[in-house]
Amino acid sequence: MESALLLFRKHFFPTLLLYVAMGLASCEAKDPPATVATKPKQERRRPATPRPQPVSSNTPCTLTNDTLAGQPFGAEPTVEELLRSGAKIVSRKPFANMHEAGQTDTILTLQHQGNSFEFYHSPEKDLLRQAVITNFQPAYGQRLRVTLNESARQSGGPCGQLRLRDTDRANTVSATFTAGQPSLARVQPYLD
Repeated sequence: MESALLLFRKHFFPTLLLYVAMGLASCEAKDPPATVATKPKQERRRPATPRPQPVSSNTPCTLTNDTLAGQPFGAEPTVEELLRSGAKIVSRKPFANMHEAGQTDTILTLQHQGNSFEFYHSPEKDLLRQAVITNFQPAYGQRLRVTLNESARQSGGPCGQLRLRDTDRANTVSATFTAGQPSLARVQPYLD
């Protein structure tokens, strides 16, 4: 019996000690439980109010403005002024006057610093029929550039192409913009 008691003590005490140690470890004093930080409630986001989108530089723009369409150069260049500043007459074509029987007028085409002008030439006056401007360095080109930039601004921003006309849609100016600046302009005033 003693051997059974020794065997019992031999296995029982170490196991008992192990259970007691584990029990004491689990009962060890701990810090109070940490409080969990909660995120403050976020306010419900309002949908963003749509902002006006800037006009893309490739967007065509159309503007109706009687003053700008009627006088895109401000003071319109005349045949005499262009010839004095070095313009060359490229062609002269006879044209029958629709109001005066038997009167023949002339369509004059001039080139000036890379720009082309077409005038209806009659004994009374010269009327601009069309101008194609690619060089904006001359004074008339600078005035036209100011008109086109103002028109683009009134249209809401940079335009790839701009069409400027008057209320009656008689006078038109068409322009192409490159890098935000006019690179080609076609001016077509109304002629009777």
